Order: sequence, then structure tokens, then C-alpha cells
Amino acid sequence: MTLWRNLRSLETRNLDLALSQRENQLVAGHLPSAIFRERLSAAENLYQRNLTGHYGCVNALEFSPCGQFLASGGDDKRVLLWNVDREVVSKLGKPRSMNEKHASNIFCLGFDTQNTYIFSGGNDDLVIQHDLETGKILNHFSHDGPVYGLSVDRTSGHLLSVATEHGEILVYDLRVGKSEPLALAKFKTPFNAVEFHPLNGNFLATANAKRGAMLWDLRHHQQALCQYNYIPESPSCMSVRFNCNGALLLTLHRRLPPILYSPGAPEPVATFYHDEYFNSCTMKSCTFAGPQDELVVSGSDNFNMFIWRLDGVDLEEKNQWMETQPVILTGHRSIVNQVRYNRQRCLLASSGVEKIIKLWSPFAQQGWEGALTQAETMPYCSRALHRESSDHVSQDFSARNTDEDQVMLAFFDTLVQRELESWSTVDNQSSSSSSSDTSTERSEVTSATEEPSDEEREPDQDPQPDQDQDEDNEQDVDTPNVSELSWQTHPNRIFYLIAKKRRALLQLAVRGTTGQPRNVDQLLQRLLSEQKQVATQARISDWLEETHRIFRDDELPTTSAEAAAREQRRRTCDQLSRSPRRAPELKAVDTLQSRIGQRERKRKLKSQRLSTTKHRRTTLRLRPTEMDDSGASNDTEYLERNNDSDEEEPSSGDNHNNSTNESVHTEEEGESSSTTSMTSMEAQLSQAPSTSSSFPFLPELEANNNSQLTSNHNHKIFIGLTPDICNTESTASSSSSM
Repeated sequence: MTLWRNLRSLETRNLDLALSQRENQLVAGHLPSAIFRERLSAAENLYQRNLTGHYGCVNALEFSPCGQFLASGGDDKRVLLWNVDREVVSKLGKPRSMNEKHASNIFCLGFDTQNTYIFSGGNDDLVIQHDLETGKILNHFSHDGPVYGLSVDRTSGHLLSVATEHGEILVYDLRVGKSEPLALAKFKTPFNAVEFHPLNGNFLATANAKRGAMLWDLRHHQQALCQYNYIPESPSCMSVRFNCNGALLLTLHRRLPPILYSPGAPEPVATFYHDEYFNSCTMKSCTFAGPQDELVVSGSDNFNMFIWRLDGVDLEEKNQWMETQPVILTGHRSIVNQVRYNRQRCLLASSGVEKIIKLWSPFAQQGWEGALTQAETMPYCSRALHRESSDHVSQDFSARNTDEDQVMLAFFDTLVQRELESWSTVDNQSSSSSSSDTSTERSEVTSATEEPSDEEREPDQDPQPDQDQDEDNEQDVDTPNVSELSWQTHPNRIFYLIAKKRRALLQLAVRGTTGQPRNVDQLLQRLLSEQKQVATQARISDWLEETHRIFRDDELPTTSAEAAAREQRRRTCDQLSRSPRRAPELKAVDTLQSRIGQRERKRKLKSQRLSTTKHRRTTLRLRPTEMDDSGASNDTEYLERNNDSDEEEPSSGDNHNNSTNESVHTEEEGESSSTTSMTSMEAQLSQAPSTSSSFPFLPELEANNNSQLTSNHNHKIFIGLTPDICNTESTASSSSSM
């Protein structure tokens, strides 16, 4: 703790000095930092241009301390030196190549403080020291495995630190040549990055594949000075980066967004989140940007760059969750791995799977594309993704071709999609580590939950505290409302797969902020804000309008499944219409579908009528009795009263007519109902007196029946049913003739 207090005191004393020196340098360069701040604070986009010169993927970038040069290295085993001021205005890239080439891929680069040397490390187990002026080799340092990271002490200029796949952090003193280096750390798992503290060369930060980020003191290197918290599901740290005065440390873990730490505290200060950011398939870096390091920059597997602002971050608080909308830079056509910032020129450089390097600036210049205050209308790469690729990628660059390599793009397109399709929180517990020799990037598939072994654990270090076991063992659940067919509403399949894994990625990011419990469902709901919903609905509306235009149907599909079914029917009809022999069949199919639709509508209407009729029969069912001898006039008077109330009993003739009328409109009963009514009428007539005096009443009874029919007809129209009058009258006539 005393050592750390001294470090904090040193940082406090040097903070104002460092900032004032940088301000003076910018003013001396005739570009005051205030201009940089104003333009970057208003930026929704940046101007961009490409640098072309490499024959393969570009895996390493580094600006010189003075900002005049940019060094790059990649799969073509060459170190290129770019003059930044010339490349900003030049249309054709004219880099200078160092004389000595590596035997394999280059992974890391560095300048000395005097702009005299360039250091390069790579897959051939070497670190080569190049003379910047002549390009000749000055020295080389051999190791037991590939070199993944290096850093030069900015305070003294004669200390070089190296991170190796063999699990070592080695520190060389350049004043004594190839003397035995200091072994700062030796683990069984690879170190992916290392960086010296910018104001005190005794401290350096490291990134390990299983132990996360750590801070070391060269004077007391038996154990790490600080072990930064990490979660067992994602211990692999890819990149560490100090800000200009060393007061903040930025780290990047696999499948996690950038996390900000204070160098002396294990708990994170803030986590920068965005739902489209994904970082898993390749080794990436992160960096601070801006005159006062007010920006955080990192590349993503969805081919975009993300720039978060530090606005709203309280450096005295811990475990803050920052989900403010970042600036999203588009233009790359594959994964973005490396990002670096030039403080003197206010330039960003980025590279990755492509053969090009992109420069980004807030200033419009001749030959540059883009805008500053207008965000991209399509914030994604518009090229078609490859779904299949070869397992072998050629490393033969003898053709010296700088054109886009479709085989390489297809390899990494497939890699990202397979990673997202196969990954789950359960699989995260049993990943393995590997390093790809055929690809430019080191594919990060290290074990997620395996604890350090006894040999590599420090004597005084306790195991990382376990998280809630129930949470660790929960099954991976896809994000709600992301169906198998909804990929059509996303820019491409990678965006769709990231959205499908959004819940699992959000859970990991929340666990990364170990000090604050957060509700994942609430955060997920907040992500679906009105702005995002409007954008999604706009894409869906465009899709539905296009579907409506194709189908020419009055009813738009309301779900993606319905739209897919209609699309399949349309394609089938198109195939049938193209064939002359199938034209009659197509017409018959259309006629049959039309008839089926009409029958379905009639069936629904009949069902409604039946239910209404049954309800009326229940409420207005009449009780049979003997025929009243009072005559037809009394029957008519009784029927009028019966329509108002059921206090009196109807005559048998009335009952017969009602039964007959109901049987006509109750189609479910059919002819059996009509036959039953006729039999009932004959029985009633047989019960009447058989004398001749009864026959004069028959004409009057027929008139009475017709009167009752008219009354029933009016009543049924009132309740919404239209009876078949012809059938009813014929039935009544037949009954009267009997």
C-alpha cells in the first residue's frame, strides 16, 4: 500500500505537467488542442482514407512518439514505415520497407523514444531491432515461442519488455545488448500484451490468457502488484493500455467490451457497452484517443469501430455501467483488430483482416471520404457475407498483390459465424487455447473457467472468488424476439447472430462489473429503446411493403413465418406459370383455392346464424296444446300477443308454422327436421274433428299461417337473420293443402 500511495502521489504531481507539456507541443505544431476537442466532441463520424501497401492482413500498428511516422506489419512478414504527413495528402501510398523480413507473421511493433529504432516481434520467436533511418537490422532477440506483445519504456528509452506465448514477460536493457533478460513473470499460459507506465518505467501492465490484466513492479517482481478482477467465464485479456499520464488503464477481454480501471484498484471503474459490439474471434487492441484521452476506441467482429466518450464517468466511483451511444465508424470490409491514436496529428489508424490501413480524421482533406457531424446512413458493411470457406489459407505473397483477398475474407466471415452459432455460456466453461499459423490473427479460444495451477499461482495469491454457481451453470438462452427468420431485419447474418446472443453477452458484461448487482432483463429492455424500435420497425415496414408489392395482396403478412410461407407459395406459382403444360393446373389450383376460401367464409357465417337461432329457440320455445276453437282471427291476435310475451299458449297450427320456419333456417338439421315437422302437422290434423264443419276452416287456417309467416319474417329480420321466404311459403302451402 505504501508503494501504491507513492505511485499515486507521483501521478498527481506529474498530471498537470504532462497535460501542459502536451498542450505546448500541440500549440507548437500550430494546431491547438482546443480545435481537436471541439471537433471530436461534435463528431458523429470521421473522414477516412485507405493506405495500400501490404500483401496480406495487417496485424500490428504503432505511431512514433513524435507522430511523424506510422509502422505497420502483418502476414507478408514485412515492416512498413509510413510518413504520416505525406500520406495524409498523397493519393498513392509510398511506404518504406525495412530491409530484414521476419520468417512468419508479425504481431507487434514499437518505437524508441528518440525515433531511432523500430522493434518488431512475431510468430518466428524473434524480436528484431531495425534502424529507422537506413532500414538495416541492428539486433535481434530470440525466444522460446512466438512474441505477442512488446513495449519500450518512454521515460528512459533503454528498457524493452516482451510478452511471449511461452508465458513469459522478459525485460531487456538495450544498453548491454543481448544480456540475460529479467524474467518478470513466468506462467504456463500465454501473455498477449505488455505496456510500460508512461511516467514511471518501474511499473508495467500485462495481459494474460487465463489471469487477466495485472500490474507489476520491476523492483519487486516476485508477485504482481495488483491483480485486476476478472470473471471465470472470460479471463483471457487481449490488450492493456495506459492513458497519457498513467492514471487510467484500459483492458480488453474476450467477449467483453472495454473495461476501465484505476491502476491501483482491482475493481473496474467503468464498463463501456453496446449491444452490437462483439469481440471473440481474433486478437484485438483498445486505445485512448483525444487530446485529453476522453475517448475509448476498439474494433469489433462486425467490421465496425466503436468510440465511447468518457463523459459521465466518475473516476472516484467503481463498477459504473456506461451505455451511452458511441460513435460507430464504418468502412472496413472485415474484422477490425488494431487501433492506434496519433496525438500530434489527431489521427486514428485501424487495420485487421484486410490488406489496407485506414486513417481517420475530424478534418476534411482532399481525397478523403466521409463526414463529421452526419452519421452513416448504413452503419454496417454492405458486401455479401461468405457462408463457406477453405480450411487452408495460403501464405504465399510472392505475387505482391494488394487487391482484396476474397479467400481471406471468406475464412474470417465463416469463423465469426461459426463462433457465434456454436458458442453458449456452457461451452464457455470448456474452451481451449490455440494459435493459428495460417491466419493473420491469433484466434482466441482459451479456457474460460480453469483456475491457475499451483505452479503458476503466486504464493500470497488466493484463488479468484467464485461467482454464484447457479448463475454460472445456467443454460444459454437466446435473446427474446429474435426468431429464426428475423435475420432478414438485420444488416447481415453476423448482426443477426450477435443479436441472438445479446442476452448471454449482456450477462457476461454485467458480471464483469462485479461490485454492482444489475438486473439483466431490465438492461435488456432498456436496450430496446424507442429509437431502436423505430429503426427496427422501419426496416420491417420496408420489408413488408416490398412483400406486399410482390404478392399484390390486400392483407400484409403480420409475421415473418407468414411472409415466408407466402413467399414459398409465390415461388411455386411462378414455377408453375413458367411451364406451359402446367398452366391449366395452375388455373385449377387458383380456382380451387378461391372456392375453398368462399366455403370457409360461408361456414363461419352459418356457424354464427346457428348459434343465434339456437339461442332464440331456447328463449322462445313454444309449448304444444290443442287447437283453439275461437277461429283464425283469435289465432292472429294470439300470435301478435305471443311476439310480446309468452303468457298464453300458441295453437297447434302456430306451433307447426314456427317449427317449419325454424327447420328452414337450421341447415344443420336438414331434411330430417322438415320431415319431423310434417309428421307433427299430420298428427295434429288427425286429432281435429272429422266432421264436414271443420273443413271450412282450412282456407282461413292457410291465411292465418301466411299472416304468422309474415310476422315471423319481420321478427327475424329484426334480430339480424334473413329467412328464405320462398321455401317457407312453399312449406306453409304444402301444410295447408294437407
